Amino acid sequence: MLGVGVMLMVIAHQAWLWARGWQFNTLSPYFLVDFLIFSLIGLGSLVEPLPHRSLTEEILFSIFVLSGLAGYYLGLHFPYAAFHKRWLAPLKARIPLPQIFRQLGIQTLLLLLAVVAVVSLLLVQRMSALGLSVADMLSLSVLQIHAQVATEGLGALPVIVIYIFTVMALIHLYRLLQARRFTVAFGFYVVLTASYLSIASTRIPVLLCLSAPIAYYHYTIRRINKLLLVALLVGAPVAITLLQGLRSNALFAWTVFDRLVAEIIVMKSFHTLWQRYIDGTVNLEWGANYYYYSPLTFVPKALWAEKPQTSFETRWTLNLFGSLLDEDGQISVHTFTPWGEGLVQFGWLGGAVNLFLYGLIVNYAIRFFRDRPHACMVYYFYAVLAATFVRTSVQALAFTTLLYLVAVWAYETLFLKRPSSEEVVARCA
Repeated sequence: MLGVGVMLMVIAHQAWLWARGWQFNTLSPYFLVDFLIFSLIGLGSLVEPLPHRSLTEEILFSIFVLSGLAGYYLGLHFPYAAFHKRWLAPLKARIPLPQIFRQLGIQTLLLLLAVVAVVSLLLVQRMSALGLSVADMLSLSVLQIHAQVATEGLGALPVIVIYIFTVMALIHLYRLLQARRFTVAFGFYVVLTASYLSIASTRIPVLLCLSAPIAYYHYTIRRINKLLLVALLVGAPVAITLLQGLRSNALFAWTVFDRLVAEIIVMKSFHTLWQRYIDGTVNLEWGANYYYYSPLTFVPKALWAEKPQTSFETRWTLNLFGSLLDEDGQISVHTFTPWGEGLVQFGWLGGAVNLFLYGLIVNYAIRFFRDRPHACMVYYFYAVLAATFVRTSVQALAFTTLLYLVAVWAYETLFLKRPSSEEVVARCA
């Protein structure tokens, strides 16, 4: 019942967009988020039905999820155009840099040095935290390294730095390609990709970085929606399977079908949380995830040794299961979806409230990127991440959105002249 209801709502939303004249774009959050909801919440509920204890509980659970989805669509199309017009217009202020730093070649060198320095510092920090040599680092799976350093003193600082420099590098790569400096652009892209491969702790950033040139082609040369749909339906599962094998040092342990089924089963932990809530054993946070835990994300643990777990997934994995280790002794952080996150905040109304915020944030980001063709590859990264956060939380979406928008603004302020109205002709949305 739930799976069918979710899929029908997603299809109805896509039909509504089409009826309103939206030009279909495979790489837009309008499609990608719907696709993940359709797959993870809709198909996932059909592939592995949840163990409801009664028909009444199943009906209530379905109403909760569907009301949350309705809240997402309301936020996604919330009409606050005047607010956007004021805050999303290109800023007039620019930092007065010496003329030499306005040259594209100098900017390229500065960004390359910054990227290499950031990656080197992160690797040194990880080696120091774990007491490992370079050879030891290369012999361990990246996921294992990430799990061991995730609670170190720097907290979210490395992620913040990585996000900001990634966004700035993507905008600069676009400018190099537009200036037809293909050799320099290729070298810049190689350095960026190698950097990601050396520090990435999940598969998504690797896939994003490898596919960035496709996004550039899609937005600046010719829309390739049909090919991207094929890649999304066929290529992505294969790539995810291979990367999962590499990540776990068991390349052929999974078939594509097994991996695909495993990826779309994301409701189990949320359903466990739901049943605990129905039984009255869940203490609500009453919005603390928004006003307390999220701001604390930016505080390094080195400055506050007793800082609570700010990540919703980590915090509630510990609350429900008592440990971050699974039965095999491996790090296993459960994901509860934005529905579960909302449930813990405000109970019955939490799903609709939390998903409304999800839609509102994505709505804001779409409008932000709409008149910024120089950030089209950044928009691609953001759209994919916004879709994958259907697995996790609004907290993660808000964190990423803030960093991406700040990074775009920073690059524009430092390196770009203010575009005239005639120059803003391409739209990403």
